[in-house]
Amino acid sequence: MTYLQFHLLFVVPPLLALLAAHRLVPAAAPRRLGVALAAMVGIALVYTTPWDNYLVARGVWSYPPGRVSFTLGYVPFEEYLFFVLQTLLTGLWLALLWPRLAPRERPSAASGPVRAVGAALFGALAVAGVAFLTRPEGLYLGLVLVWAAPVLALQWGFGGDLLLSRWRLLLATIVPSTVYLSLADRFALARGIWSIAPDASTGVFVGGLPLEEGVFFLATNLMITLGLALVLDARSPARIAGLRRGLRPAAWRAGWWRAALVAWAVLMVPVPLLGDRAFVPLAYLSTSLLTLGALGLALERAGRRALPAALVAVIFGWGVELLGSRTGVPFGAYRYLAAGPELLGVPLLVPLGWFAFAVLALQVAPGRWRWPGAAAALVAWDAGLDPLMVRQGLWRFEPAGGYFGVPLQNFLGWAMAGALLAALLVRLAPGLGRGRAPEARTVYLAQAGFIGAGLALFG
Repeated sequence: MTYLQFHLLFVVPPLLALLAAHRLVPAAAPRRLGVALAAMVGIALVYTTPWDNYLVARGVWSYPPGRVSFTLGYVPFEEYLFFVLQTLLTGLWLALLWPRLAPRERPSAASGPVRAVGAALFGALAVAGVAFLTRPEGLYLGLVLVWAAPVLALQWGFGGDLLLSRWRLLLATIVPSTVYLSLADRFALARGIWSIAPDASTGVFVGGLPLEEGVFFLATNLMITLGLALVLDARSPARIAGLRRGLRPAAWRAGWWRAALVAWAVLMVPVPLLGDRAFVPLAYLSTSLLTLGALGLALERAGRRALPAALVAVIFGWGVELLGSRTGVPFGAYRYLAAGPELLGVPLLVPLGWFAFAVLALQVAPGRWRWPGAAAALVAWDAGLDPLMVRQGLWRFEPAGGYFGVPLQNFLGWAMAGALLAALLVRLAPGLGRGRAPEARTVYLAQAGFIGAGLALFG
């Protein structure tokens, strides 16, 4: 069987059936479907062509002589045709289900964290893809993740809350499409229509199909489904208009600190990939960006009172760390090992971190329990941060504690010092104690996602 015959047997018939279904129930098709599908096909061709050519050039995919019509670059014509046919197949299936699975509205207050956490998780998958690329057997899986995960992160970052409100539609579109194409792919591999290089894949099979092939079909159907759902959603134009307003110079001047937080998030992605030597300079740079973002947030919330509050917080952080490193109170006995700027033995990134973390913690704490809530948020943040810093050799507890080298006394110290600092900040800048900034919640959840994903993927 040739690749073209494979299309005629497995892809064209269901596509024709979907076209017939749309003609029988024309009112079911959402508006702008034709334009949306044409745009999706164009994007699929443009974005996938260089990636697919690289994949074939590296020998991950190969096609026996006589199974394909001709090639353009390294890729056979039928492969380009598959980009078009799969996009239409999945897109028409989604459009057929669209009026039958209406969205379920979610509270707008949850939109920021939903979008940020989902985008961070897809970003972590992209980082995992880079890690897979460092091993020969991870080449195929790594190429799929590095290619697809950034697109999915952008899609979810734009409208994750909109997509989540249509979770039934997404599942009903993605699962059948992925299962069907995976089964067809298993047939093609068994018949030798194309093949996968064993030394470029993990050797893991799911239901008789190489893991990488299943991930490929899942990733492509995700990109098609999420992209088309966002294009067809009537709520998307308002969000696009909001993004345009946010790109105006006046908006950037007012929200410069948000750009610092975005830069912090971007900088966090390569941290586990660049090795131990890069960790300390990246730690200083990321903490500085986070501090800059926290200062802008504080200025927006509390006005000029945020400046003396920030100064007090930095002095407080330096003082409590100086006391702790010299006496063991209140965190337990420890000493600093990190190179870099310091004052009387205390690295300057530490007091900057105290201010930034405290501002963010105040903004995620419940209103009725502002001080203890902020203290609890600081302890939760440190539960992931301190073991990482001990592991990277920035400081060390002596003797080492039972929680990944950190003593439990350290967290009691954080709770007490955090509550005191939160009280000082609210006293000096009352605006910090009123309301809850969605940007702070987004950063807090992103940090949890980054550290959690980093520890899970890299140890």
